[in-house]
Amino acid sequence: MDRLIYVSEQHRSKILDVKTHLRLNLNESEYPLRFKQRNDTEFCYRLFSHEDQLKIDTNYYIGVDWVINDKVSIYIEPKLNDGKEVNFLSMLIKSLEAPENFEHLDDLFDIDYEGKWIPIPQNKDLLSPILIVQFLKLVQHIVKKGLKKSYYTVSDNLNSKIKGKVLVGRQIKENVVKNRLTKTVCQFQEFGYNFEENQFLKTVIGFVKSYIYQSRTYFSDDQKANLIEILNFCEPAFRSIDEVKNKHLDVRVKRNVFYQDYYEAIRIGKLILKRFSYNITKASEKPTSTPPFWLDMSKLFELYVFGKLKKIFPEPNAVTYHDHFKGGKETDILIRKENYQAVVDCKYKPQYKDNDPSLEDKRQLAGYTRLKSVYNKLNKEPNEVIKGLIIYSNQSSNTTFVKDDLFTKNIDEYVDFYKLGIGLPEIL
Repeated sequence: MDRLIYVSEQHRSKILDVKTHLRLNLNESEYPLRFKQRNDTEFCYRLFSHEDQLKIDTNYYIGVDWVINDKVSIYIEPKLNDGKEVNFLSMLIKSLEAPENFEHLDDLFDIDYEGKWIPIPQNKDLLSPILIVQFLKLVQHIVKKGLKKSYYTVSDNLNSKIKGKVLVGRQIKENVVKNRLTKTVCQFQEFGYNFEENQFLKTVIGFVKSYIYQSRTYFSDDQKANLIEILNFCEPAFRSIDEVKNKHLDVRVKRNVFYQDYYEAIRIGKLILKRFSYNITKASEKPTSTPPFWLDMSKLFELYVFGKLKKIFPEPNAVTYHDHFKGGKETDILIRKENYQAVVDCKYKPQYKDNDPSLEDKRQLAGYTRLKSVYNKLNKEPNEVIKGLIIYSNQSSNTTFVKDDLFTKNIDEYVDFYKLGIGLPEIL
């Protein structure tokens, strides 16, 4: 554990002290670049030598990974440039209050379960809380909508009747040999809640409950109370459902337009079971290791902003996230509410508090506001100008949006271009 480098996710270089540099004893050829698995243009961190110093550049990611396998690991925690620590779990909880965000969790984080796990202190476990928050919010939404029903196979020793097919071997062993002449062991189909998908969800709920109640976690008291409230809401719906007997059961679920949340909940549930090695006793143990993983804070910021905008524009399709257009173009957020139509670009860049957005970011936003397909989506005429809004992280700003404040701070030299800061929750 003494080979774990701690760095803040603060978007600037950090020079390692001489003691750390000497202890690591790294050759320049061992300085790697770490990239997101899905994107070879953005690094999670960069370790390099400069003027006889060892430096680390961090980007918009938090997580844990190996710098050199089995020798040196790195732990990047969430921070802003002013030194305040962002409460990313509160951001995630707030984001998932908007059910539309459940469809956009795939690219939020990457976990390398095949890689060697990294020893960490108990209070530095980031991965378990991330998975648990997502899972519980998904299950909460499933319960609110109502659990899915399906056909499933049942075996029972029926009295004075036959249903389905008779299991001859068990019938002889359990009834004929024991002279139970009115009993018949049958196998038949039933339609109800007690099928494998619901059983799997109940099994994972058991792991989650054990983790929240029995272990010292990364959650604050308020977060823990909120999650326990969700647990208490969800558990009664699964009371008549069995748990999965084989923890390695490969539950396969197809996407269903009426039950879309099941697919994502089971995906996250499988990650939780892997996290605890399919052993529920490990959910209450002090976490001492974690698989390498990265969480994209800029993506989380987008989800957070979208959830906040949905609060002030709750009407269906008044705010939409990641609309796709020809040529692979994709907007962050569109505000489609009449009199407020705009293209919104989310930038997890606190430096925009005192500076105009970069030319690259302004050009990107300008390009989206001139797309014919965007005009069609917003019901705008070609002679009208579509507003562009860059929303950035700013701890001096309000933590909520007000409609009338969206377009009050102009970006110089651009017509109908604006910027707006939003404060993020902090760890007190």
